[in-house]
Amino acid sequence: MSPSSGSSLPTGQSEGGQYAFINGRWFDGQEFQSATWYSAQGRLTRTSPPGRIETVDLAGLFIVPPFGEAHNHNVEGPWNLQTVSQRYLTDGVFYVKNPNNVRDFALQIRSAVNRPTSIDATFAHAGLTGNGGHPIALYEDVLRVSRYEPVIGTIERGWFENRAYIVIETEADLDAKWSLITSGRPDFVKVYVVHSEDEDVGREAPQRRSRTGLHPRLVPLIVAKAHAAGLQVTAHVETAADFRHAVRAGVDEIAHVPGWLVKSPTDAERARLTDDDARVAVERRVRVVTTAVAGRAMPSMAAPHSHGHDGAHAAEPADPHTTTKVESWGHVLRDNLNLLHHAGVHLLVGSDHADTSLAEIMHLHSFHLFDNLALLKMWCEATPAAIFPDRRIGRFEEGYEASFLALAGNPVEDFNQVQAIRHRFKQGVPLEHLDRSGPVFSEREHRAH
Repeated sequence: MSPSSGSSLPTGQSEGGQYAFINGRWFDGQEFQSATWYSAQGRLTRTSPPGRIETVDLAGLFIVPPFGEAHNHNVEGPWNLQTVSQRYLTDGVFYVKNPNNVRDFALQIRSAVNRPTSIDATFAHAGLTGNGGHPIALYEDVLRVSRYEPVIGTIERGWFENRAYIVIETEADLDAKWSLITSGRPDFVKVYVVHSEDEDVGREAPQRRSRTGLHPRLVPLIVAKAHAAGLQVTAHVETAADFRHAVRAGVDEIAHVPGWLVKSPTDAERARLTDDDARVAVERRVRVVTTAVAGRAMPSMAAPHSHGHDGAHAAEPADPHTTTKVESWGHVLRDNLNLLHHAGVHLLVGSDHADTSLAEIMHLHSFHLFDNLALLKMWCEATPAAIFPDRRIGRFEEGYEASFLALAGNPVEDFNQVQAIRHRFKQGVPLEHLDRSGPVFSEREHRAH
């Protein structure tokens, strides 16, 4: 299933009223320009529509498209959806991508997301991995007891197979399980490419590293099958070899920048990308999700066999002494980000484990690798457009969805202004219940000339 078409609002969504937005300074991709926009049937137009219009005086506020989260697993079930949605909308993050989830739980909340008053979300459902590969132990040994049983009751070990992960060892497995992979109509496919540099060692060898995933030879086959079905492919990676295998296999998106998870100097060096890696990623137009904060709260930093889900679902903070060591090796992540950015790789903002992508963007800001304009465009233009490539979002143009944030100050001059949200509109619907700055509406009858 592909994301909703740009020709109409997402299925099941109601349209807001008609509005005239005056006295706002609208982001045009480079700077802020004074303009008047109207919202009609949930879309932006410069032409005043016929009928009743409510005027919204934006009073000199700075208007930007809503933000995105290209990697997180916290939108997952009915027990936490309201809380998670409220957090995201409060931070101005309207679009969220979940690249591995329990299919059954996501299907329970499909009708509650992708609505004007909720977040918009896409789901991969069960990720594809090899025998014993990540994230099998995570679901069966950790999350089953610590995360899911407290909210849904006792779960037998093995229940998550074919719901949260699917094991693929051969091409025959891929063919036999394809209908299972596409059950629940996933928005995209997730593959795990983990320490692929160890494949020549053999999976049973004593020197083999503990984490595994798909055999690299299977990834091009999965990509071809997914693309034939109209589904894009996102790849979990940990090392530079994983990155290379995934890019050359034709995946559309890399879920992490290598260097996000390091436990030793050897890990750091295995994660280091080269100029050629960046060049090939640019040539193949592969998107890469930053996840710079993902490793910082990993319980696995202290316990090698207790990995969080791509950094998600971290149950406890990392050991502080171990974290200090990790940060001393962590320059490889910053180096890789710098390399990819300057090479022109299409970077997206995703936190993996944080409450929202606000934590990720502020962490990226602290690196001083990106100027404020680049960060803003990455968060409000590139990331939403990548999550919903067929929708008219991420810019202010005729016919685009009437979704925006009104900021107190100019984030290109002071990036902290991304946290100073005064008003939110989503597909022509005001989310005033999240605002603290008071009403800005005046009703009047207005007709087009």
